[in-house]
Amino acid sequence: MRKRRPEGRGMEDVEISLHTSFCAAANSVSHLYTQAQNQNKIAFQAGQRYALEKLWDWMQKHQQQYGISPSSVDISNYVKMEMESLSQMEMSILQVQNHVVHSQQQMACSNVFNRHSG
Repeated sequence: MRKRRPEGRGMEDVEISLHTSFCAAANSVSHLYTQAQNQNKIAFQAGQRYALEKLWDWMQKHQQQYGISPSSVDISNYVKMEMESLSQMEMSILQVQNHVVHSQQQMACSNVFNRHSG
């Protein structure tokens, strides 16, 4: 004859299984977050490198064009111009993103309305 398990034991097994699944999911999310943070650092460093290379190229072109190294005022003006250009680009991107989000929200609202009215 087989021993009967107490009724409470089945529930305990379910809780253990649920806890194990939760821990695995939490560890996966933590690992994903760590990977995202590392990728963010790499992307930031690549952006820094790109900016410095772009400045270096501009300084070399200035040297070739005028025969002298750019002054600190020239460099400052160049950096200011580049930053203003990036700010304008970022504003344009944000406007497009806001338009897309607004359109998606309108579509979602109309879908909900159509479901409830039909």
